[in-house]
Amino acid sequence: MRRMIIVYNPRSSKHARIEKEVIRPLMKLGGYQIGKFEIARALVDENAAKLAAILRDDDLVVTAGGDGTSTVAVNAIMLSKKDAVLGVLGYGNFNDFARTLGEEDYVELISDYEHGSLGMLYPLEALLDGKHWRYAAAYFTVGMFAESTEAFENPRVRGKLKKGSKGLLFSIKTLVFWWLSHRRHAFLPKDIELDDVPMNKLKASKSGRVNIVKTPINKQISDVMFVNGKTAAKVMKGGNYWTSPTEFLVSFGRLKSFFRLAGFMFTAMFARLPGKKIEGSVKIDFNAPEEFEIQAEGEFRRVKAKELVVRKAERGIRVICR
Repeated sequence: MRRMIIVYNPRSSKHARIEKEVIRPLMKLGGYQIGKFEIARALVDENAAKLAAILRDDDLVVTAGGDGTSTVAVNAIMLSKKDAVLGVLGYGNFNDFARTLGEEDYVELISDYEHGSLGMLYPLEALLDGKHWRYAAAYFTVGMFAESTEAFENPRVRGKLKKGSKGLLFSIKTLVFWWLSHRRHAFLPKDIELDDVPMNKLKASKSGRVNIVKTPINKQISDVMFVNGKTAAKVMKGGNYWTSPTEFLVSFGRLKSFFRLAGFMFTAMFARLPGKKIEGSVKIDFNAPEEFEIQAEGEFRRVKAKELVVRKAERGIRVICR
């Protein structure tokens, strides 16, 4: 009998809906041996390691939650080295990974799985000082966007989201107020090199070309984004890089200025994130150990490292997709 593992977070703002619309119906589904994996109050890596320990080849792993819940499952499957199948149902604030795969509800997901509607996801991998840190299906960000995630850790904000009465507009408003109070901070160190080219001499044009400029990075470039999925933060358009074993998008943001932020967001929302298609990997060298914020699909950490490498993972994951 096929095994299905439902991955969910009981502290999710939409857990009541997940219980009613996903967990209860799936637990009654015939033809499967079904188990539940409840995400604990711990780091993504700890939850991923626990889930990895119970996975087998050909397991069907179904996540019901936000991008953070999906990140746990992606990391668990990669760490386990098992040939499991991943299905994603979006019940978060942004649902970038769920939007990438295109599944709407558990009925559609199970139907697609049983009819063989599978694709291959090639996640991004981040390494700090040469050591694996985490996998991400849709994107990593370093700098202001990564740090802005803390706005949703505010108990008042989480409380409103949990009631279910607040949606995308509330999330955008929350981020705008956060930006107004934090935009003058230094989000990235001055001395950074990107693949041995001084990063304080780089900017990304809308065409994706890299041009030479003289402005120091701490006054201009506030963000570096590594994008693998169709969207980032729900409204910014990425691409179908998740299907490629080698390619992803790198975008440089100069977002402390309102006009640059507005231009960047307009382009990202109605055309595509400004950036450059990369094949292989990107290395950011801080020249000395530095503390910085890095975000993997909504889950942020403050880390300290001299070098950050983002690349495509060495293997892919089978996913249910449309």
